[in-house]
Amino acid sequence: MDIDFKIIEAEFQIESKFNPYGHFIALRFIDVVPAKPKLLQTIEDLTKHQDVELIDYNYKEIKITSKTSLKYFDVTIN
Repeated sequence: MDIDFKIIEAEFQIESKFNPYGHFIALRFIDVVPAKPKLLQTIEDLTKHQDVELIDYNYKEIKITSKTSLKYFDVTIN
């Protein structure tokens, strides 16, 4: 199994008792695949609060190539 870095574009639909219309959260970040620890941690963080309910989410993985722009990402090179 290959370990790689990919861009994750995720969208979450949440509802709370304080707002009957719900909210959408859109995130874009670099994660390790196939494990996706950042994505799984985000899902865990959204579901651990009693006043927020995660209704649905979807995501897509974008392969990082030499032509991929990483302009808006915080990347640390060691």
